[in-house]
Order: sequence, then structure tokens, then C-alpha cells
Amino acid sequence: MRRAVAGFALVATLVSCGAPSGALSPGASTTSATTASPRVVLPSPIPQAITRTSAAAQVAWIGVAPQGGKASLVGVDPSGKIVGRLERDLGSFFRSTDGAQLFVVSDQVRSYSALDGSLLRNYGPTPGGAPLDAAFSPDGRWLALLGSRAYAEVIDLASGATQTTPLGHDPNALHPGLSCPSCDPSALTWSTLVFSPDSRHVYTIVDWGGPLRLTAFDVTPKGLTQTGTAVDGQGGQKFPSCAAAIAARVVNGGRTLAVFCHLDGRILFFDLATLTSAGVVQAEMRNPFWIAPIFTPDGQLLYLHQYPAFGDQVQVVDLRTQKLLGPVRTPLKLSDPGPFAWLFTVAYAGGTPSTVPVSPDGLRLYVAGTGDGVTVLQVPDLKPVAKLAPGTDVGEVWISGDGRTVYGMEQGKGLVITASDGSVKRVDVHDAAWFLASEHG
Repeated sequence: MRRAVAGFALVATLVSCGAPSGALSPGASTTSATTASPRVVLPSPIPQAITRTSAAAQVAWIGVAPQGGKASLVGVDPSGKIVGRLERDLGSFFRSTDGAQLFVVSDQVRSYSALDGSLLRNYGPTPGGAPLDAAFSPDGRWLALLGSRAYAEVIDLASGATQTTPLGHDPNALHPGLSCPSCDPSALTWSTLVFSPDSRHVYTIVDWGGPLRLTAFDVTPKGLTQTGTAVDGQGGQKFPSCAAAIAARVVNGGRTLAVFCHLDGRILFFDLATLTSAGVVQAEMRNPFWIAPIFTPDGQLLYLHQYPAFGDQVQVVDLRTQKLLGPVRTPLKLSDPGPFAWLFTVAYAGGTPSTVPVSPDGLRLYVAGTGDGVTVLQVPDLKPVAKLAPGTDVGEVWISGDGRTVYGMEQGKGLVITASDGSVKRVDVHDAAWFLASEHG
């Protein structure tokens, strides 16, 4: 057992004909495209291996933005020691799959040690333009970049070899609410890319504001090889779009692309074998950006947590069946029942942990922003199992690679660090704004 404060055995019993007496029964959103059912069975979590065990993967990197000063990233280790600092204007920052390196993309691609911020390697120049997004393959071998000059670049992180592939796109793509008269009209803006769980495929989502273009690539020893593309409005294709930011994951064993739209709470599904639309689920979201999408590491569930400032509630989507449950109140007291406890089969999930805000083994979810520390919920029923740093006003959390340390960003006061024995220490990091994590929503 790596983590004493959150160790538990996850056991529940399926009730096939309805909620047991006293359980909190979820209600479907009135705007749901997929109707929630009390007979839905949530999958038991598939425990993931704990692989981020290096000392560097335990160091939190925090974006610091002092008013009127120069922004930077600061590294803090589990003891509370500040171990490194990198200037924010170096470029766009991304954290590697194993958590041990920080990559900075500008006109060059450089890697720095997450242990102390020291420069490790320069991978050379990019094809130019602004970096829009980056993705690391789950096996840690590849870094894929997507740039505004309509390219995807893939870098073999072992050999340093690079390959660039041009991307098709619409110069008249829609970007509602975004105005930039001086911008190059042929440049990409709303576009991203994701790897498959087996690291053998990359998918680019170009012009997601419309007309959305979905392209599939095989990852080969020499780079990317395009295997197919589909565009809304071409060849009979009909794709939904999103007029705001998105969060995308390849789920369901690599068969499905799930895209959460931050504008209206829709979850868009695409079949990756045929590159076709595979459904839309409408979650309840009263205003744009009120929900934080949380994909479980096993690719089975998507939790939609509404920020506590807007009313602390949660919904869950079964990514295999596209069933929506909730919204229900987020449980915060250890005596609260798990709101989805009656919706999954008998299972034992053991007690090993760790990342933000789901542990990398996929068995725990961390909830902050309530004004009373961090509540640890078990997956999938969300039964509270631990309360960390009670009484602190933590707004965001990051979990160390091995799961033994929970870093919390306390409003206006710096960091709150909780060790595996439950002990708490504070670190005065003024103007802390965000964590740099391997995964983000």
C-alpha cells in the first residue's frame, strides 16, 4: 500500500431493479440527447500500473504570474523545497508522459529536467508558426506537435529524428467570438491532436469550430503515415462542431474519439475505424466553461464536475454505451453515500495509488474548491474515502507521479502539500496560478 490516507477496498453490489433505500438516485438532464436510466451499469475501474516513480515525477511545477512582474514556472518537491525555476516566456510548456521532463516549444523544441529545471536536450527547430498543441505517446517514445502553419511534426524522443506532415484545412474555418484582423487567414487556430492508447495512431482534429476535419495517421519508425481523412460537408459527412475550447481523448479501447465541448457541455463521439460521427450526448451545463471534464485513465468513464463556485455537482458518462447519469450533488463528507454506488457490479479494486485530479491507477478522484481541503472519492461510485488538509481553501490539485503526495493550490496563500501519512506543510509561493501536468482537460 503506497498511500495510507486513501487506502481502501472498493466493494459494491448491483441492484438491478432500482436504487436501494436511502441511495441518491441520479436524474437525467432535461436537455440530454441520451436518457439516463436507473438500470445502467457503470464499469468497474481497470487499475492502471504506477509508472511515474522517478524523483523528477514527484516534483510539482507551478505557473506563477505576479502582477506587473515576469511570469515563470517554479518547481517544488514533496519536502516543500523550491528546486528550480523557468521563465514563462521561453515558449509553450508541456510535461512528458512519465512526468520526468518539461518540454518547451517555441521556434525550437527543448527538454528540461522536471527534477531541477536544468536543460537536457535541444531537438532542433520547428517548421515555424505558433505551437497550437502537443501530445506525448503513452509509451513515451514520441512527441507530436501541431502548429499554426498547418503541420503535424512527430519527434522520436530517443533518436531525435523528426518528420513533418502537412495538414489540410479550410482557410475560411469558423472561430465564433474570435477576431484577429492582423492574423494570417490561412493559419490554423482551433485544432488539436491525440494519440491512441497503444501509441500506434495519431488523430488530428482541425478546425473544430467548423467545418471539422478528422484525420488518422499510423505512427511508423519513420514518422506519420496518413490512413484516412473526413471533413464535415464533404462526401456526405455530417460532423458536429464546437464554438469554444475542447478536451479530446481516444477511449473505448482505441475505437472511439470523445470530444467535450466547453461551450455547451456536449460530448461528441467519432468512430475511428470509419471516421464518422458516432453520437452526441448533451450534459447539463448552465453556462460555458462551468464544467471540468475528467476522463478516467482506463478510458471507460468521463466525469463532468461543475466547479463548486457555481454549485458543486457531478455527472458521469459511460464512454462505452454513451449513457449519461446525473447531475447529482458531489459528496464531500466521509459519511455521504456514493451517488452512483448502486450502478456497478461487485468489484474489488485494491489499494494502490496517482495524477490530477484522478489518481494514475484510476481508482480515486480528487475534489477541491469547497473551502474545506481536498475530498478523495473512489471510482466509479464517488464514495468519499478521505479528507486531506481540512480547513484549507484549496482551489486546484496535482498528484505526484507515485501518488504519495497531494499538492494543493491554496487561494492567495501558496501551496498546501499533503504527504502519504496525512501530514500537511505549507509553502509560500506567491501568485501561484496553475499546475503543469501531463494530463489536462
